[in-house]
Amino acid sequence: MNHTTGLFKYIPIPREHSPDIYSIDYDRLKKLGFTTILMDYDFTVTPWRDDQISRKTLDLFEELINDGFKVAIVTNSKREKVKSIETLTNGKVKVYTSMKKPNTKKLKSVLEELKSKESETVIIGDLFITDISVGNKLGLYTILINPYTYGLESKFKHFVAGFTKFAYKMFFYTIGWFFRFIDLFSPNEFKKNVFEVDYDHLWEKRYKILIFDFDNTLNEWHENYLRPEVIDLFLKLKEKGFYILIASNSKKKRFKELEIELNDLGIDLLYSAMKPLRFKIRKKLKIHGYKPGEGVIIGDQLFTDIVLGNVLGFYTVKVEPLSKKEGLWTRFMRFFEKIALKWIREKPTLAKDQTENLENNS
Repeated sequence: MNHTTGLFKYIPIPREHSPDIYSIDYDRLKKLGFTTILMDYDFTVTPWRDDQISRKTLDLFEELINDGFKVAIVTNSKREKVKSIETLTNGKVKVYTSMKKPNTKKLKSVLEELKSKESETVIIGDLFITDISVGNKLGLYTILINPYTYGLESKFKHFVAGFTKFAYKMFFYTIGWFFRFIDLFSPNEFKKNVFEVDYDHLWEKRYKILIFDFDNTLNEWHENYLRPEVIDLFLKLKEKGFYILIASNSKKKRFKELEIELNDLGIDLLYSAMKPLRFKIRKKLKIHGYKPGEGVIIGDQLFTDIVLGNVLGFYTVKVEPLSKKEGLWTRFMRFFEKIALKWIREKPTLAKDQTENLENNS
């Protein structure tokens, strides 16, 4: 799947932001089926024009390689000293210089040499105008980090790093914010209903939390009970080991009888959830000790359920509403949903194991 569509190919907005290369959730990237990690050099794996690679960075490279990733450095620099990384990693991390980013020609050749698919490749860098731009053009998954300044004493290099961040903020708060805003509406998967979701696959990928919307996701709008087939589904999911939370923006008085039934089933309910604001959900999950990378949110609305999941860092699944009967505000927002669906860029979905792919193709 090509993750960048439409205008996003030409707008250097990253799929993710991270403070540095060490803070990135590589485990999540692996779940999503990415196999290749490309990193810029200057201000990404080391300070600008500094050829000393830290032990911490080398350890990260080793962890990624042991975890099955192909790792390479792609830099516009012509310095031969950059190639010392190949020596330090016994040739496991390939280094490609004079890349001429954001031009795509040389990067395409790198992917061919690595035998990596564009849809399975991540590019990480500190410059939106080169690293993110070339990644978006090719349909790679792009991650923008802050310039590497650990242990940096040079005031000039600090100035260059600060200017890099300033330039991106100027771009983001003038043009880029709109495209970043659109990204929040994009789910990982579209399904017809909650019964079509592959929960076995979610469990295999170590997701432990399932958060469901209620109205028009589990039941028709303003019904106050669980359908028998939903109860059967929940029992199976509980038996598998999932923690289940129903999060609704409706008020407490509506769920008096349902809350008793849910308690008997061992399912949590959060009313007045204030979606897409995240603080109530985060507080609930913190009590149970769960992490964002373990969560999935399933709902029928882009502007509440999917936005909430994305700001929490959850895997998101958009289902079709069970009925056309909805509140006035929801009907109003459906109009904007249709517009948003034409603009959003696809997000990566969970990778299928090779054995699963063989079974599906047989």
